[in-house]
Amino acid sequence: MAVQHDYSRFVSPAPHPGEHLREDFLPDYGLTAGGLAKAMGLKDRTRIERLVREQQPVTADTALRLGKVFGTSPEFWINLQTTHDLSKAAIAARDDLATLRPLDPAA
Repeated sequence: MAVQHDYSRFVSPAPHPGEHLREDFLPDYGLTAGGLAKAMGLKDRTRIERLVREQQPVTADTALRLGKVFGTSPEFWINLQTTHDLSKAAIAARDDLATLRPLDPAA
C-alpha cells in the first residue's frame, strides 16, 4: 500500500513551484524569466513569467526542461506542483474529507 500524507493538517497551501523558482533558482543562477526561457529552448518567456507569478502550473514538458537546465529531476518539479495542488484541494475540501472513511476490502 502507498504511503499517504495527511494534507488535512495544512493551514495554508504548500508553496507553488513558481515560488521556488523565483526565490531559489533564478537569483542563484542570475537569470530572468526571459533568460531561463531561452535556456529551456522556449520561443518566448510567457510560460516562465506566468509560472513565477504562480499563475501557471508546472506541466510535464516544463518539468523535463527545468530538470535538464538546473540538473534536477523532472520529478522534483512535478512533486512540488502535486504537493501544492493536493494541499490546496485538501484545505478547500477539509470538512467533506473529514466525513470519509476508508473502505474495507471484500473478504
